[in-house]
Amino acid sequence: MRQALPIFVVALSIGSFARADSPLRGDAEAGRSLFRTECAACHSFDGKGFPGWKAAHPDRRIPDLSNTAFLVTRTDEELHAAMTTGHAQGGKWIPGHAFPNLSALDRWNVVQWLRDGSLRVEDFFPNAAKFTAKEFEIDSYGAERLRPMGIGEDELGVVVLTAYKGSRKPNEPLRLVPWTPVELDLLKAEDRLGHLTFMDLQAPRTGEVIHVGFAFAEDGKITAIRVRHEDAARRATYEKALSAFVGQGAKTATQLSAPRGLANGADWAKVVSRAVSLSAEAILMFDKAEKARTAFDL
Repeated sequence: MRQALPIFVVALSIGSFARADSPLRGDAEAGRSLFRTECAACHSFDGKGFPGWKAAHPDRRIPDLSNTAFLVTRTDEELHAAMTTGHAQGGKWIPGHAFPNLSALDRWNVVQWLRDGSLRVEDFFPNAAKFTAKEFEIDSYGAERLRPMGIGEDELGVVVLTAYKGSRKPNEPLRLVPWTPVELDLLKAEDRLGHLTFMDLQAPRTGEVIHVGFAFAEDGKITAIRVRHEDAARRATYEKALSAFVGQGAKTATQLSAPRGLANGADWAKVVSRAVSLSAEAILMFDKAEKARTAFDL
């Protein structure tokens, strides 16, 4: 489940919360097969959305089920319920999205396939206890800084996840803090660990589109890069190349330097700069929103 740089906005809690009526783990391979037969007509085989469906429904936005920003903000139960009742997060009904021919176990298998190998917030911020997630639209100033990189108006919506430290019991899932004034007021700026974005990049030389997570410190520097890929060896190869960019970055759009000794370094620098610059401008929108929200705090 694994194309296009736009990232999708999110909302609720991360992780699997085992209940009496749910198995601890489904069968990912069985889930893959079921997804291809039951879901691919709309969502495509990789979960990104079937182009034909998108063309036929230009007024309806279909989520990228392979995007980490989508997955980490939905519980296993919510994903299961979407296939059981046809209701998405928040109770919104999805036309044609109930599957009475799938058993409860079938649905858990599909959930497991969606989860299998997915990235997690704690992969980037091990000390995090909670996080926020919101899609920010980059303003005209940021758009102007991004234009030389060939980034168009349709790419300016980016989900920013922000991690916060705090107490968390072993095996306790991270809590997604709702983006509401009351909940946000309980967060402390000094507990902020950094920011996280997820984007798809086209790897130099191979041309393969890979799903990449970027973690940033408060100063805009990259602190970690992780790749989601079904092939462990290829994932390791990509992460080794991308890790050469850790420590670079700024608070706004910037052209990164090609790391010394990195094969196809200039090409990697071009694609990574694009993603990191989009992320930086979106994080700047987070900063502006926080300043506006806390402008009258004592």
